[in-house]
Amino acid sequence: MEPGFIDSSGLAGSAMKKILIGVLVGSFVVLLLAVGVRQAMIWNKTRDVLPEFKPIPEGSRAPTLVHAGVTVGTTTFAEVRELTARLGYECRDTSMRGLMQLGRETAQKAIAEAREQGFDPDTISGASRAYYYSKKEQNPQIQWTCEHIDLAHLDPSFASPSDKNTVTLIFDSARHPLRYVVTSRKFQSQAAAKAAREISMGRFEQALGPSPTQIGQMDERPGQKLFPRMRVVTNEWSYADRRIAVTVMNMGPPKGIDVREIVEIPWPIVTEP
Repeated sequence: MEPGFIDSSGLAGSAMKKILIGVLVGSFVVLLLAVGVRQAMIWNKTRDVLPEFKPIPEGSRAPTLVHAGVTVGTTTFAEVRELTARLGYECRDTSMRGLMQLGRETAQKAIAEAREQGFDPDTISGASRAYYYSKKEQNPQIQWTCEHIDLAHLDPSFASPSDKNTVTLIFDSARHPLRYVVTSRKFQSQAAAKAAREISMGRFEQALGPSPTQIGQMDERPGQKLFPRMRVVTNEWSYADRRIAVTVMNMGPPKGIDVREIVEIPWPIVTEP
């Protein structure tokens, strides 16, 4: 190279390197921003947003009542998980948050299997759910549902010919004590449903006395069904801090007659975590 001349090719190469580095850095920053924005969106849609609870109003309070092996207002979610696992129950969270998470996991599994088999993941039905989050997931409520179980493991008085037994336990969040528990037994026989109702009524009457409120009546006329289709018979015990109920509803075949026992802290009274 002659004296007094500058190697322009070297300068051009250096400038190009700087441009490439700038593009790479810029792309990386854009990627980080995109990831950050998405994570912020996911956080916003799944952060815990509790409702405004109200204090227990004036009035008589219910005695402590153990039902289905748990106590509303006291039993924790960790205790319920340990109990249901020990009994061998297969349970899942059927709350909005739980079902949305299950939908994502199911879709992601289907996409992974499609890729392994060489298929286009976009052709998978429900693939759009794989990374979808809903603002409804801000509700941290847990609905712990155990289906097709033997309720007699929780309480021997639940022993019955029903094979469609369910227990659902609801918590305002994983940090809050139990708000609601409902046991459900389904029968095809009118006589079996009546016998189950009598046992349920006897259990609560022993602890709370006669039911002060009954909505609906059994049809005890000769030749008639005790629980006609879609008729609801409900007995209630209401307190300032608790609601207890026995409800029977004939849902018709093949679902049968549903006999339910409910113990709950009425919404939106605080459960005092």
